[in-house]
Amino acid sequence: MSVDPTTSSAIDDDTTPLSRIVSPSSLPDLSILPLPLPASALPVGQLVSKHSQYNPTTLSDRDYDDAGTRWYKDVVLLSRNGEFIKSLGGVLYIPKPSEGTEVGTIEAREMIVRMLKDPEAALRKVLSDEGARRWIEEQEDGAEIGFVTAVREVVNPSYRHATLVDRGAGNWEVVRAVGGQGQGGQKRRGSGLDVDTGSKMDAVGVIVKELVVGESVRLGEEELGTGFWVEG
Repeated sequence: MSVDPTTSSAIDDDTTPLSRIVSPSSLPDLSILPLPLPASALPVGQLVSKHSQYNPTTLSDRDYDDAGTRWYKDVVLLSRNGEFIKSLGGVLYIPKPSEGTEVGTIEAREMIVRMLKDPEAALRKVLSDEGARRWIEEQEDGAEIGFVTAVREVVNPSYRHATLVDRGAGNWEVVRAVGGQGQGGQKRRGSGLDVDTGSKMDAVGVIVKELVVGESVRLGEEELGTGFWVEG
């Protein structure tokens, strides 16, 4: 494979500057990651394949647009093994999930979506990095390669199980689980999901655009989802 010729901003307090504070519904549709990652492990502009990643050094703050909200809630569906499989947004009622699907919630005091202002221009800057070109060349011929163009980050997130209460007419109320004891003094299942990134700022969603590699490297039309981060 031949090729022709960033780090997320840290948030430590309640005065984090955002380019725009907006409703989550006005943000682009990001795919939920199978499991949250430390935000530092998934910067916007990252090149990614199934077996490796490359973080270019040629992008700067002027290449990004940050937008978000000071409070965030997301109802998520989980597989039997605890992987996140679908984001439902900040809803109160949902249809009953299919057998084997669990429900959880993500809550955070702040949510930011960091996006590339101009993905094509950003890719040109990335390809000016010799290390990035070399990384692409090292990928197997025909290997799927992605370019991360947006990441959803949450600050001080809390991940919890949820219970469902039948409210009739096919509507099930999502109730965030609380730890403690159940009837007869029996200990309830822990309310927290099995998520520990070791970080106060996590990446939970992503947009990955396809890279088309031939005589040159360009952005494809296809979004590649989160398969790069699925184990196995």
